[in-house]
Amino acid sequence: MSALPQLQHLADRIGAALARSPMEMAREVQAALRDVTAEPNWLPEERRRASHDNYARHLLYGDPQGRFSILALVWEQGQKSPIHAHYCWCGVGVYQGELVETYYRESLDGVPMRVGSARRTAGTLSFDAPASGIHRIANESAAPAVSLHVYGIAGNRVSGGVNRIFA
Repeated sequence: MSALPQLQHLADRIGAALARSPMEMAREVQAALRDVTAEPNWLPEERRRASHDNYARHLLYGDPQGRFSILALVWEQGQKSPIHAHYCWCGVGVYQGELVETYYRESLDGVPMRVGSARRTAGTLSFDAPASGIHRIANESAAPAVSLHVYGIAGNRVSGGVNRIFA
């Protein structure tokens, strides 16, 4: 378990939310992320460390029962995810900075087509049910950004079991 009280409280709330209906669970995950992103400076500096090559992913918590994982993603200026969809549910809260989320839909030939975007500032939340949307997250600002991601998958499966990448 984590020594950080904010992280442990977040994990406890998400664990309890999993016993609810899908809609209630989504609301509870977002409420938990809202509370933890509203409290600045609790995330240790080493978990806000960027990578110059690509956005950095720091596993903060893996549920002992394998039901979910919590990650901090650190984005330097110009860094972006590939266009992707999630195999599992995913809740996101912007902890620091500003990100742009671009939405896509899959065309008949399987190519993602852009349908819109949203600017996400600190405290902004989103939630996707499994296989419900296609998006890309990018840091288009001049300052680093940090987002907290909760995935409905075990921590040891995050690297290959979360995203369906579009070429």
